[in-house]
Amino acid sequence: MTLYVILFHGDLGTGDRIFSLQLRRSIEDSPWDRFQYVIFIPGLFHVKMACADAIYRLFIKHPDARVDETSLMHDISKLRPKETGIISSSPGFRRMHQVIMHAGICRRLDCWRTLVSQLDNKHATLESFAKAEPDFHTLQTLANKFTQQYVANHNLDRLRQQPAAQRDQQFENSTLLNKYCLLYEELTYAMNAGDIGRVELCLLPWIFIFRGTGKHKYASHLLRFLLDVHFLYNERLRHAVRSNWLVNPNGKMNSFRGADWCNELLNLWTKVEHGGTGSNRTVDYIIKESPLVQTYQNIRKTIDKNFLLNRLATSHTGPNMLKTFQETMEHLSKHNPHKIQPGRKTARTILDAIDRGRAMLPSGGTAGAALTSEAVDDEDEDPPANDDNLLVELI
Repeated sequence: MTLYVILFHGDLGTGDRIFSLQLRRSIEDSPWDRFQYVIFIPGLFHVKMACADAIYRLFIKHPDARVDETSLMHDISKLRPKETGIISSSPGFRRMHQVIMHAGICRRLDCWRTLVSQLDNKHATLESFAKAEPDFHTLQTLANKFTQQYVANHNLDRLRQQPAAQRDQQFENSTLLNKYCLLYEELTYAMNAGDIGRVELCLLPWIFIFRGTGKHKYASHLLRFLLDVHFLYNERLRHAVRSNWLVNPNGKMNSFRGADWCNELLNLWTKVEHGGTGSNRTVDYIIKESPLVQTYQNIRKTIDKNFLLNRLATSHTGPNMLKTFQETMEHLSKHNPHKIQPGRKTARTILDAIDRGRAMLPSGGTAGAALTSEAVDDEDEDPPANDDNLLVELI
């Protein structure tokens, strides 16, 4: 029996290799030879990248999903007008992360505008509502109505069972988009705050979403990990795993990162920044330089500090999005994605991936296939964690 365990953070490929190794060694006599002391922990940085990719698959990847004026792609045409081609084909994590966050902000503001204007004709704009200085209780009451009316819930099935003349298909798609943006943002905030319990709760709907969007490996790995943590491990091991799932490299508030993010950052320094160029870029050279990577970074920080650069060479202030948000809000107010217009059609009905994934989970995928006539994309490769993707955690 081993007295200690090794917590091994990584992506899906790392987990597959560890499980394969343990399976091949399962006939050995001792726990040491069976590698039972190796505990694989799915990296939350890669999970977050998978969440962004799932939203891309649902709302952008299919050409018909970009047609409606109330679609996410038309929001992107206002938020990032020069990058619509890149985002529609291969956006990458950083672009997709910013699109989800910015589009979510604009759409929630439009929901507030629609809600307050319906309750009181005097407040046609959010500015007039803000001048009225509502108290906290009023805002809380409105927020509850907001989530019930403009975020997809159990009433979505009832809306979609109505006759075609009474349905507003674009409104239905908009409520689903609001739902997934909120789920993504809540997971992001929980990770940044280091709230492990909240992270675990946030991952539950994402397991179904991963199933429903064809990312079956992520669903299987996360489900297996959560079951092991809460039903297989003893109390001490459970505490160790949950306490080390996230790390805080700089010790600042709301600066927790997935441990796999630190691994990818080290890989970036080792293979890209200090891996050599041209004929010098060889495996032997990278291995030789790898022990000095942290020393190089310390020297760089010392030089920046001596010249009073204070990271200004690599860290910049975020862009002022006020005008861009105003243009996006004008577009949303013109087409009213959150105001029911009976009979409004859509080029593509977005199916609820949570319902699809829930139907697929018990039967291994056969039950959920009936929910859609299209074959579910079963690609599960981890996207490359390049410097742009790593910088998302620093924004």
